[in-house]
Amino acid sequence: MTSAQKSPFTKGLQGADLTLKQRAFVVTLVRQGCTPTQAARTAGYVDPKVSAYDLLRSPHIQAAVRFERSRYVMSDLANIATGTLREVMTDIQAPASARVQAARTVLEMAGELGRGKSDADEDRPLSEMSAEELTRMIDKWQDERAALAKPIDQDDQSLAATVSMAQLKH
Repeated sequence: MTSAQKSPFTKGLQGADLTLKQRAFVVTLVRQGCTPTQAARTAGYVDPKVSAYDLLRSPHIQAAVRFERSRYVMSDLANIATGTLREVMTDIQAPASARVQAARTVLEMAGELGRGKSDADEDRPLSEMSAEELTRMIDKWQDERAALAKPIDQDDQSLAATVSMAQLKH
């Protein structure tokens, strides 16, 4: 296989060295959302059903599919999604509930609301926090730790003592 037959697409993707046909298979599979057999046929494989089966069993093809999927979602699909959210939010004819949901989704994506919201105190270096902020953070951690604590019952204490004594004898 010559370097002219290989695609630079996976440069930086460790262990993935794809031929142009393999690259065409991966891109077609991911971006057209077709079956593996259809992707192999489009890529020019002679026996597309067998080729698709063999390709998808190959770890470097699997890695390339994951990589391409990630690239596609993070670029093209993310742009379409954010465009759709913008359209819904700014469409005065859209139901208010749809506009509010779109706005909420955008705020979550921006980390300003909900699951994506970052705790500003935890993002700042400790050296930049006041004594009061540090105290609040310590109290919060202690409360979390206390919530995880499990009370030891009498049977557990007896078992722990027996195990400790057995270990001392050996």
